Amino acid sequence: MSRLLTEERPRFAAGLLPWQSYFLAFVLGVFAFRYPVASSAALFALILVDTTLRGWLRRLPALAFLLCSVFGFAYAAQWAPEPVDPPQWMMQRDAVIITGVVERVEPRPGHRLRLVLGEITAQSQDGTAILPGRLAWSWRNPDHTPVPGQSVTARLRVVPVHNFGNPGAWDYEWYWQRQGVFWRAWPVGRPAFIEWGAEPESWFSGCKQRLRHTVAQLVPDTQGGAMVRALTTGDKSGLDVETTDAARKAGLAHTLALSGMHVGFVACLGLALAWGVTLLFPGLLLVIPRQKLAVLIAIPLVLGYAWLGQPSHSLIRATIMYGFWGLLLFQGRGRILLDGLFFALAVIVALSPLAVFDLSLQMSATAVAGIGLLLPFITPLFGRKEQLWKKGLAWAGGLLAVSICANIALLPIISWYFGTWCPNILLNLIWLPVLGFIVMPLGIIGMLLSLVGWTVPLGKALLTIASSAMDILLSVLHWVGDMGMAPAFSVLRPLWPEILGCFILLVVVIVALSNRRLFVGLAGVGFVCLVAPHVTVMVSDARDETRVSVIDVGLGQSVLVSVPGGRQWLIDGGAGSKYFDIGEAVVAPYLTYGRPPRLEGVFMSHPDADHSHGLPFILSRFDVGAFYTNGMLPRGQTGKRLRAVLDRQQITPVVLGAGDVIELTEDTQLEVLHPSSSFKGTHANERSLVLRLVQNDKGLALIPGDIEEKGVGALLEEAAPLRAEVLVLPHHGSKSSLSTEFYQRVAPSLALCSNGFLNRFDFPHEAVTQSVGVPVLTTGRHGLLAACWGEGESLKTRVFRP
Repeated sequence: MSRLLTEERPRFAAGLLPWQSYFLAFVLGVFAFRYPVASSAALFALILVDTTLRGWLRRLPALAFLLCSVFGFAYAAQWAPEPVDPPQWMMQRDAVIITGVVERVEPRPGHRLRLVLGEITAQSQDGTAILPGRLAWSWRNPDHTPVPGQSVTARLRVVPVHNFGNPGAWDYEWYWQRQGVFWRAWPVGRPAFIEWGAEPESWFSGCKQRLRHTVAQLVPDTQGGAMVRALTTGDKSGLDVETTDAARKAGLAHTLALSGMHVGFVACLGLALAWGVTLLFPGLLLVIPRQKLAVLIAIPLVLGYAWLGQPSHSLIRATIMYGFWGLLLFQGRGRILLDGLFFALAVIVALSPLAVFDLSLQMSATAVAGIGLLLPFITPLFGRKEQLWKKGLAWAGGLLAVSICANIALLPIISWYFGTWCPNILLNLIWLPVLGFIVMPLGIIGMLLSLVGWTVPLGKALLTIASSAMDILLSVLHWVGDMGMAPAFSVLRPLWPEILGCFILLVVVIVALSNRRLFVGLAGVGFVCLVAPHVTVMVSDARDETRVSVIDVGLGQSVLVSVPGGRQWLIDGGAGSKYFDIGEAVVAPYLTYGRPPRLEGVFMSHPDADHSHGLPFILSRFDVGAFYTNGMLPRGQTGKRLRAVLDRQQITPVVLGAGDVIELTEDTQLEVLHPSSSFKGTHANERSLVLRLVQNDKGLALIPGDIEEKGVGALLEEAAPLRAEVLVLPHHGSKSSLSTEFYQRVAPSLALCSNGFLNRFDFPHEAVTQSVGVPVLTTGRHGLLAACWGEGESLKTRVFRP
């Protein structure tokens, strides 16, 4: 019997306590509120893993796991926001007078502010009414920085928070609604009508504003200075888009978001101060150990940093985590990292259960867990070194090991959310030490010195040194990017079984390394979870089905043509702006959801930004067979990006015209109907590529870009073969493309329109929807639109939102 008990008690490396296992079940119950199938499978996996590792005789009751999960689901349901119907004036896009109270002020890169207002009233033509929930207001180049508690009256255009309706997309709508934000707004008119109430008499708010203003005045007017300002006070408004984009592409975006890493740097400052104090007063060590003194000194520093960096939720959560770690360290407890993490998460989830859906919390918790579980296996490789230069190498290796552990744990999450992999871990060896041991300490000390009049010159000098160091770092970053030494890759976005399988296999590897015991059955479960989705996708692609999908990209257009075998062609890439790239944020995540970043061909129907802005990202990150155009390239920012990508990727555009045919399969082609060589129109819209999908000589779909009156007229005069079962409305259903004769010649059974929710042009125009004479499905209302043809089957339609 004793031998059996010994066999049933393996030495698991991490050793979760029972309450911690039950807490994970509770968290999965919260997730089940949004993802019931995935959460149920994860709960079963949790029970299986926990039972396997504890042994059958020491297993925890499965019923207890189930009850914890049910309780988590019920608790989340109590916190979930109730849906709110938008008023009629909002659906008509009328600008109204909004009065509210500022609850949060979030400085954003590119000289922008995002204000969150509460206690909202709206004055419209229908009268004055209370608007439930909160409102997020995006304000570019603001001439005033309000403070929380200040009232405001402004003329704004308000719309409901709305999500892009594509499978696997990040749920932007849920992100805001769980914070009680149901509306988004922009100022209207030039100059915009905005009236501010008196600032509330709050010493804390006033002190924070003065401190941020002081730092902004003392740092140099460079991007390094803007970076120091962002890292010390949380004010990112001075950062250029180019700076944030370079950091993101180099895999260093996490250094710009105030989080646990920055709190760690502040805590290290407390350790340095404790070391200095005990060096001056060694007798203190007889009263209190240096570690505990460091905790006491770091407490006010960390709390002050968290207060100054608000409203960053990730910073507040990181402060709670470090508070528990400090408490355990002060008590001399072991298992500080994992136990502190679980204690902090328990408090956070108890106070706000919907926080488990927050990306920053998921990433910080996963990174810390990865470091706690994996680092013990890597640090022994460096050992203790006696010589100074070897100590330096060992320290650098330890820093690299921490980064590797965090990146291994985060890889499934980053792949799912972003579909991007930045294998630039070595940059952390330069960036993080300079950031943590030069820039932030000098910045924080300089900021504190700037509070006292006679020490302001010294504070300014320290802030200048920190800014200069940051400028050097940024110049290195830009140089590395220009030399192509910081590559970033689009990757397959895993489906949820793959993420589950990845974590199961990671646990199996950790146990095998620590206990030299391999759980074959558990490894088999993880392997099946990892492989099964790929088999499912392969079976789906093998079906004899041709599909035309209009991706929901807002007011723009992007169409995907798929044929049997999983081969795909993309027509246009959606819109974008200086701050937001639809190709990166919407199109690429949809294309890589469960599939690798590969396209047989990419078409740019014409160079207008609402069709072309997203294509540079696609062409730079995807394996693309060919790039087709109408002979025109975009101008401005989009054109500059596109030309740079074409040069870097050595892509030569293929110019198409009427009469060209692109063979997709033996029996499926894309016919080019326009523009012909004789067409005289010079307007980009009128010269749009008009593509007709044909299978076995039958017209399936007509995709006419943004042609208007002249382009439509040319097609009719040249007697082009227009007949097709599905018509993608030209120019998003604009009245400028209305032609009853054109619709009769196409004779569609169904019309699809990429229009954008509550778009400012009111596309599709009512006259168009009436004249086309068939049902019209729009992305603004239905999200992704898909028209499908199977062997021997008639047209089938699928939409994301019924």
